[in-house]
Amino acid sequence: MISKVLGAVLLVFFMGVRTLSVGAETRPSVADFLGQVQATYDKMQSYSSVGDVISDISTPNLGQIDSHHTFSMKLARPNLYRVEWELHAPYMDTSGAVWSAGDGNFVVAPGLAGPARPKDMSTALSMATGLSGGAAATIPAIFFGLSFNALKAGKDAAFKPDADIEGDPCYVITENTGTVGVTMWISRKSKLLRQIRNDFNGPTKMPEMTDEETRKVLESMGWATTAEAIKDMKAQMTSMRSMMSSGMSGFSIQVQRQIVLNGTLHKADFTPPPSPASK
Repeated sequence: MISKVLGAVLLVFFMGVRTLSVGAETRPSVADFLGQVQATYDKMQSYSSVGDVISDISTPNLGQIDSHHTFSMKLARPNLYRVEWELHAPYMDTSGAVWSAGDGNFVVAPGLAGPARPKDMSTALSMATGLSGGAAATIPAIFFGLSFNALKAGKDAAFKPDADIEGDPCYVITENTGTVGVTMWISRKSKLLRQIRNDFNGPTKMPEMTDEETRKVLESMGWATTAEAIKDMKAQMTSMRSMMSSGMSGFSIQVQRQIVLNGTLHKADFTPPPSPASK
């Protein structure tokens, strides 16, 4: 069961991570403000944090699913990273990690027969996005400037009234992207992303893929590309497509805490963690 769910979750988040941005009131323009935020991350040599992701999602097929992820991350230039997480959900507690210590990209999680070896950082973090509740995508994509960077501007984004996150005064920015609404809380003082919320409302379309496209996805994830593997992945995609098209509602909130900038990190901070297992 875990293996089937794992494959579907990996695929959904590999195939597309949404982007978001900001609007303007009397403040700088959307592009200017996000440029300032991105510049803050670009100047960092390293970033560390811990945090939580609380999700409450419902679909007609699965009903309501409440989950709680805890995570920790360490990022350093040019290409070192390690994100670990624990998932607590009804009938399932699991853990996993995605990392690179400079000698390849790796993902470990229950349902995988040993560490997966994706072809690059972007693929590795995309694979880990759903499994980590989104933690593997949000800050790493901003820090490393990846294509699914949450700070990319959208025309419908706007500032909302300011609010505090755990005592840190923040600008609040919202955007609706089809069936997903996104809200970000960015610290007024540090220009760091402190919290991000996704609100889901409605069906989500997933494209069908040919055998060749499926083979390329499996190959990029470091998985077997046999005829049987392609068939299994396409079956999981069909099941996931049916679930997503039936409509999804709910929310997911991710909070960044204990942020440390430009701390001294060594290769050992990014070496493989113990293999996770279902509890």
